Amino acid sequence: MPFKHYCKKAPLQGAFFVPGLLLCSGILASMLAASARAADCATDRTSERVQVVHIYDGDTVKLRDGRRLRLIGINTPEVSRTGKATQSMAEPARSALKTLLDKHNRTLLLRHGKEQRDHYGRLLAHAFLDDGSNVAVHMLEQGLATTLVVPPNTWAQACYQSIEDDARAMRRGLWALADYRPLESRSLSSATRGFRLVRGQVTEIRQSRHSVWLDLEGPLVIKVARRDLVNFEPGFPEKLLDRRIEVRGWIRKDDRGLRLNLRHPAAISVLDRQRR
Repeated sequence: MPFKHYCKKAPLQGAFFVPGLLLCSGILASMLAASARAADCATDRTSERVQVVHIYDGDTVKLRDGRRLRLIGINTPEVSRTGKATQSMAEPARSALKTLLDKHNRTLLLRHGKEQRDHYGRLLAHAFLDDGSNVAVHMLEQGLATTLVVPPNTWAQACYQSIEDDARAMRRGLWALADYRPLESRSLSSATRGFRLVRGQVTEIRQSRHSVWLDLEGPLVIKVARRDLVNFEPGFPEKLLDRRIEVRGWIRKDDRGLRLNLRHPAAISVLDRQRR
């Protein structure tokens, strides 16, 4: 469904946590402004030229040769393909990506990641249009995607984050939804699942053979596998004890309550001042 048609119908569907008309108006305005930052996060090289034949959602497409391409650096809400409910803003994200690709004959230039396949077998790459602009930038700037850093594919993560920060400050797209506002860790329900931004104080740091665990106020624990500690600065996570942080990721059930896996410092930030 074309994005403009989706927006016309959105107020009748009740799919958003804010008035549909205002939300769509904001997205359309950000789409018009996207060209102002089209050169952001540009690449110095590409690996191959490909043709897109199908758009699954805002970050995953099918290529003419049958491969599925998962864009590196961003995550968008999922369109239902396994019986689960379609997530809020998934259809606008897919529609926006389709409109963007259609304007460029569905041709992409790819910059492959250091890790070229994920555990689903999908090709992992950054995607660029024939005018050199970065597809991830277009999605982030409209507030239709969040940043996602999965090491070792960390190229452009600081640039992507700056684009997201701007969209978040302006409450564009996803950032106007209740599900994307930070939750306090002590108020989390045991039924909380899925992608969330969480704020809380680190109350304890525990060590195990394979992992480091950061306990937050409330039911949430943050797990950092020891193999991923190489991605963090020396002294992590000891420096976080008693600090107030914001962390993002997928919350799932854990033996002690809720767990969020942390693999890269891009997913965590310190909110208070350094202790003396």
